[in-house]
Amino acid sequence: MFNIEEMNLYKTTDRFLNNYKHLKNSLKREPTLEEISEIDQLHYNGIEAVNEAILKTKIKESNIVLDIGSGIGGPARYLANKTNAKVYAVELQKSLNDIGSELTHNYKLDNNIFHINADILKYNFKKIKFNNIVSWLALYHIPKRAELLKILYNILDDRGCIYVEDFYLKKNITSNEQKILAKNFHANHLVHLKTYKEELKNSKFYLLECSDMSANWTKFTQNRLLNFKKNYTKHIQINNKNTADNVLRFYSLAYDLLSKNIVGGIRYIVKKTI
Repeated sequence: MFNIEEMNLYKTTDRFLNNYKHLKNSLKREPTLEEISEIDQLHYNGIEAVNEAILKTKIKESNIVLDIGSGIGGPARYLANKTNAKVYAVELQKSLNDIGSELTHNYKLDNNIFHINADILKYNFKKIKFNNIVSWLALYHIPKRAELLKILYNILDDRGCIYVEDFYLKKNITSNEQKILAKNFHANHLVHLKTYKEELKNSKFYLLECSDMSANWTKFTQNRLLNFKKNYTKHIQINNKNTADNVLRFYSLAYDLLSKNIVGGIRYIVKKTI
């Protein structure tokens, strides 16, 4: 299996703090969580998608929430700040987890967010039961889907909900194309939509809501790519050419995969079948 750090998106993670410091200096104050969202929300549609999760799964102050693949903690901070829920933010990459912890400290949210650098398939949550589990563009990175879903079933409260935004496979691909996706997109579990839904059902989850986000995400990634190209010189100045080129290559890849109908996007909410 390829290392997730081989993705161009994560080859140079110091850019996140560089971008944050540049924004802070230009504002001459700490950015609000809305203002920093273009930097720390690594999924599509930013805080709009986090608000969707809060609304649809009724996250409130007394809740304990698990965020799988929390990145540099953007969704966890926004969610905790808005609802005052407790959030366990689990991130596989140490560099991202460390940045997440630093930013959470800067925003004085340490009491609400627990940053955990771990593999979700191996971490022992002991007897914690989560009212809500959320994940944005992370589950397709994780192999052993049946094992993952069994873990989530066991740690989710019987009345709890899981909110996920993820990729699925639209086209049949060759083994060589699969290797390229595994390396460049860290796609360790990319399956057709029918298979995706069957896996949820077989693991005793039932769908409350399911939306195809393919068209929405194609537009989002196109706009993101065009905007990055427009501000390419600025990105080089804040970081460096190598960093800017890595991000540009990844943004191009994401748009290509969606616009060529190789992958699609899905947003869904599930509950346990008791």
